[in-house]
Amino acid sequence: MAYIYQVSFNIQPDQMNELQIGASLERVLGYLRTLLPSQAGFIEARVLYSVDQPEQTHVVCISEWEHWEDLKRHCASALSEEKVLVEFAPHITKDDLVIRTYDEVA
Repeated sequence: MAYIYQVSFNIQPDQMNELQIGASLERVLGYLRTLLPSQAGFIEARVLYSVDQPEQTHVVCISEWEHWEDLKRHCASALSEEKVLVEFAPHITKDDLVIRTYDEVA
């Protein structure tokens, strides 16, 4: 069974250009996609953003981990999505982040 770590936040329409190629947020998310595979137990990472609400965009970062211990190590590491995304201040603060952990249904 896999464990899912999800970090999400909202951005305003005037910040949407930050999701475009070469913008700061995309560089941060690309950094995660590049470095997470080096962590033990890593399975997959995805980053999604909503397209159905023009007044606000919801961004979701999801990483999947093979074992609970792998996920716990990841959360404590400097590569945790929560820690990396807060570096994108002032657009994203720790209070903006919603963090969820899931266990896959067999």
